Amino acid sequence: MKIEVIYIPCYKNDYRLCRICVASIRYWYPDIPIVIVKDLLIGDFDTTELEQAFNVSVFPQVAKAYGWGFSKFEVFFQKEKRRFLMLDSDIVFIGPMLDILEQYNTDWIVFDEPFSQVDLLKYYFDPDKIKELDPDFNFPGYHFNTGQFVGWTGILKRSDFDQFIEWKEPRIQLHREAFTFGGEQPLLNYVLMKKEASKEMTVHKLDFMREGLHPETQSFLLDRIKKKEGYPYLIHWHDGKAGRYYPKFDKMPRPDILLFFEDLYYRKAGVSHILQSIRIWKKFIKNQLYWKYKTYFK
Repeated sequence: MKIEVIYIPCYKNDYRLCRICVASIRYWYPDIPIVIVKDLLIGDFDTTELEQAFNVSVFPQVAKAYGWGFSKFEVFFQKEKRRFLMLDSDIVFIGPMLDILEQYNTDWIVFDEPFSQVDLLKYYFDPDKIKELDPDFNFPGYHFNTGQFVGWTGILKRSDFDQFIEWKEPRIQLHREAFTFGGEQPLLNYVLMKKEASKEMTVHKLDFMREGLHPETQSFLLDRIKKKEGYPYLIHWHDGKAGRYYPKFDKMPRPDILLFFEDLYYRKAGVSHILQSIRIWKKFIKNQLYWKYKTYFK
C-alpha cells in the first residue's frame, strides 16, 4: 500500500540530524512529501532553508511544547486518512526502502525487534503493572521501537490516550509505575497491542532497520550508497547518538554515512564549506556550555 507522506518529529537539539535525515530521503525519493513536526520545547528554530531547498513543509503547530516524542500523536489525530511513514530525526535511508514497506497492507508496520524481557521493563512497560490498570490486557510477547513505523492518520483518537496523558504543554505522562520509559514509546506499544488484540487494527512486524551499533551497520559500504545501489534498511542511531554534537560525529558509529548525507544537504542548500563549519562548531560550543553549566543559550 502506497506511503503518501513522511513525517519527521524534530526539536532544536536534533535539527542537524533532521537535515541529514531529509537529505538521505531526497537522495532516493526526490518527490515524496516530507513534513517536519516541530517541538519548540527548548526554543524555536528556523527551518526555512530546509523547506526551500528540499521541498519540505512544517506541520501546523497544535502546541508549542510537546515533550519527548508526543508530537507524533498530533499526526495520528488528523481527520484525513493518509498512509504515512514516521521517522525519528536520527535516521537515514541507505536504500530505496519505500518499495519494501509498500508491499504490506496492514494498518501498522513496526520494526521486528528481537524481544528482551530486560528491554521490555527498561524501555517500555511492566506488564504486571499494566494489568493493574487494565485487567483485560494480555501482553502479546513483543515490543517495538517507535523511531520508525508505518501507519494511518485519522484512525487513532486522542481519547485512546486520555487515561495516560495530561494534554498540557509539555505533555505529562501518567502511571509511570507501569510505563517505565518516558515519552510516546510505551504508550503507543500498549495502545496498538490492545487494538490488535481486539481486531480493531492489524500490525505487521518487519525487519527493516539497523541500529548504529549493529554489527551489520559496520559492514555497509559507503561506495555502494554513493552508487545508489544501497541496502534495504534504515539506520537508526538511537543507540549511539551521544556524540551527535561533535563536529565530525566521531563519537557516533559510522560517521562517514552521516557526513556523506550532510555534505549532500549543504551542497543542495548552497551553503559554503566555511559557513557549514561555522554553523557546526557554533552549535557544538553552545551544547558544550549547556551541558557544563545547564544554561540554555538561544
